[in-house]
Amino acid sequence: MKRILPKTLTSQTILVLFIGLTFSHLISMAIYSSDRAEALTQMGGQDTAHHLSSIARLIEQTPTGMRSSVILTINEPGFKVWLTDESPLVHDLTPRPDVRYLRDYLSRHLSASTQPLIHVRVNKSTLEKPNEEARSSLVDWFRGVTGVRILNVSLRLGDLNADGQWLNFKIEIPQSSFWWSGTSLLSMFAMSFAVVLLSMWVVHRLTVPLRAFARAATRLGKDVNAPPLAEQGPLEIQKSAIAFNQMQERLKRMINNRTQMLAAISHDLRTPITLLRLRSELVENNDERDKMLTILDDMEKMISSTMDFAREDAKTEEYRKVDLTALVASICDDMSDAGRAVSFEEPDKFLYTCRSLSLRRAIINLIDNALKYGKTAHVSLTHDEKLIIISVQDEGPGIDANQLEDVFQPFFRCESSRNLETGGAGLGLSIVQSVADAHGGQAVLSNLEHQGLKAELQLPV
Repeated sequence: MKRILPKTLTSQTILVLFIGLTFSHLISMAIYSSDRAEALTQMGGQDTAHHLSSIARLIEQTPTGMRSSVILTINEPGFKVWLTDESPLVHDLTPRPDVRYLRDYLSRHLSASTQPLIHVRVNKSTLEKPNEEARSSLVDWFRGVTGVRILNVSLRLGDLNADGQWLNFKIEIPQSSFWWSGTSLLSMFAMSFAVVLLSMWVVHRLTVPLRAFARAATRLGKDVNAPPLAEQGPLEIQKSAIAFNQMQERLKRMINNRTQMLAAISHDLRTPITLLRLRSELVENNDERDKMLTILDDMEKMISSTMDFAREDAKTEEYRKVDLTALVASICDDMSDAGRAVSFEEPDKFLYTCRSLSLRRAIINLIDNALKYGKTAHVSLTHDEKLIIISVQDEGPGIDANQLEDVFQPFFRCESSRNLETGGAGLGLSIVQSVADAHGGQAVLSNLEHQGLKAELQLPV
């Protein structure tokens, strides 16, 4: 069922409106047709009764010898009149309401003093019209007429004339076997078409702000310094846009404050580190001096890595179109020329809009990690219509499955599962994840089946 139902807000709204209005239209048509049929039946019965009573009076007042000629002038297609000595109908003791109404009306209007004998019969089945051309059938179908109902009436004329003859009527009344017709269906289709068109226009206008919010949220995920959302439209949309822009400003201030704070700490720490380096040079014990200088070097590297990570979050580099294949190939060539075990399966030229400097740094970090822990780095670049995957595989020990997500956290290191040597400041993969987020993608790690780790930088096209 979920596969059948539409997924977009526009199509769902149109479907709800279409179904609701169609059902309401059908119900209204049924109620209207029922009331109309009842009213027409009552009016038609009254008109028929009046017509028959008028003809009966005329025949009763006509001399016996002239009645046949008068009856011939009254007869017409669908309305037959004739005289018989006996009634062809049997008196119905429990007539239908419409039959009783017709009989009572004729009884009241044919004689003021006595009740004439009146037999009325209406066939219950709908009979198809014989010898009807296709064009007339189509016209009748559009009018809702699919057959006829035969009304048979016998009136004894003996109350006003002593001859005791019976005046017989056979009347064809057009009937419909259903309450809908071609016209009603045409009306329903016209209504449905108008509803769909109007709904598409209205819902499209209403969902424009939602699409703008989606684009703004996607843009904010890539660039916190993106232009603010336009504060226009209905009042609710304006309030939502204002709240969204305020959230974006708070995020910008938070990132800027963190960067400024780290910059201040870095600046303040570099002075005592420099003083300690100068003092350590005066230490006479070579081993102690080397240990102190190593610790100071590590502190400077940690400060530099932290500042690089903070600057990556606050990056304001512009997006531009580059040849991604050439970008990855240049990185691999530079490392290979430096004597490092890096290989690249170079595909065809592929243009991609990105922050090239940030992306370059993320790829370098992935290759550095592969070389540091796996000695070799096998780089590949694949893409389809939706996704770009830059993959780096090594031949190292891999990472414990429980820590595949934790390694993206800042300052997290897992030397026990990778190597006994220090794994840097623990910010390399955090920077890779930050770059991936800025491009709307993600960084994914997975252990290879036999040995090694595969790191993928997945970016949307």
